[in-house]
Amino acid sequence: MSEKMVVKTSVSVLGTLAEFHEEPISYDLQALVSLVTDIKPDFLCLDMTQEQWEQRDFGGLPPEYREALLPLAEQSDIVVAPIGETAAKPNIEATGWRGAIITLLRKGLAYVQRTAPGPDAINHGLRHELANWFYHGIQGLADNDVGRGRAEHVNHLTEQVLLLAERDPGTRVLVVVNVQYCHHIRPILKEHPAIQEVRYSQL
Repeated sequence: MSEKMVVKTSVSVLGTLAEFHEEPISYDLQALVSLVTDIKPDFLCLDMTQEQWEQRDFGGLPPEYREALLPLAEQSDIVVAPIGETAAKPNIEATGWRGAIITLLRKGLAYVQRTAPGPDAINHGLRHELANWFYHGIQGLADNDVGRGRAEHVNHLTEQVLLLAERDPGTRVLVVVNVQYCHHIRPILKEHPAIQEVRYSQL
């Protein structure tokens, strides 16, 4: 008896530094629009809630979503799949020397974003690794249990992507989330037999 063929879903994770809502983004958001337009995924997974999507409550979302990806989806046949949690993510809280170091690390993250020439620069090479290191340091220094909150959020995001892949096998899925989650989501997806985790340029 032959084994049942597994129809794999191609998934790529694209990272942004979306938490800096007020930071100027040096690269034109059109570069992000062009990148996603060229990929033209079947599904665009965004870290926003189902309620935000249904109510079109985009005011608090980062510019990458609000000014680039959501308008693109409305003008094309790309289907938006909200994969965010209903519960708010925990805020970073620290005092004393920990708070001072967190402030410096956040300045480093802001610098990484300001100097990025385009979305590709945030997703590989030195900037990608630096951003992940800065986030890891910030969460490690937090007084509250942000690390557990991040793990729970990563699990939620990944679970939603896997459910989508199970529901619509064989499709092409682009996941756009904060760069701090990329290093955690990609390995989980790679281990799943029904997922083909690829670089976004190969999607």
